[in-house]
Amino acid sequence: MIMEIISCIIIEDQLPAQRVLQRYIKDLPILQLKASCGDCLKAMQVLNEETVDLIFLDVNLPKISGLNFLRSLSNPPKVIITSAYPQYAIEGFELDVVDYLLKPFSFERFLKSISKLLTTEESKGSDLNKNDNQKFVFIKSDKTIHRINFEEIIYIKSDGDYIRLVSAQKKYFLSQSLSYWNTILPSRSFIQTHKSYIVNLARIDQIRGNEISTEAGIIPIGRSYKQEFVRQLKRFM
Repeated sequence: MIMEIISCIIIEDQLPAQRVLQRYIKDLPILQLKASCGDCLKAMQVLNEETVDLIFLDVNLPKISGLNFLRSLSNPPKVIITSAYPQYAIEGFELDVVDYLLKPFSFERFLKSISKLLTTEESKGSDLNKNDNQKFVFIKSDKTIHRINFEEIIYIKSDGDYIRLVSAQKKYFLSQSLSYWNTILPSRSFIQTHKSYIVNLARIDQIRGNEISTEAGIIPIGRSYKQEFVRQLKRFM
């Protein structure tokens, strides 16, 4: 699924919320919008006629709620809940939804949900860490969406209120936290070496003392991170 277009539908009765999702989906080339539905009955008709990989599903809908509609599907597509009500989150995750987007949500938060979807699909049938088969991620930097191949990343640094992602081609400045990148990156080849740094083990040129040399500069190894770094490096080799 990660290398193919993801077909999706929106089930949302509020037109402003529909338009937000339509704009976000349009901005992400991997997604293809099949239909926007104002209620679950129209959505059921679309599901009977189209192949759909993903549903963006509101909870409070006319005639039947989004969660009850999801329960009625014998073989549902992947689902990302979009709701203004946080109290339904636990119920949603009990129905095995991919993510729960609390309105209003940013495009960056929307991207995180899609990355989570890709990670879930790529990890099926694998004994490796859940992210180890994922090859790339989409990021938004300078009002542009970029596809970043993990193998191109040299390191990621937490720098005040933003993240600096340094790749073989250029640097990107992002709003996500370092902990977010720890969940996205494949654990076999990336490791946190310091409270502010994550490094790609395949991009290390030299290790001397508590410093790592890469083509993009020197990265420190924190005292509390060194033992795990050495263990992970041996495993990687």
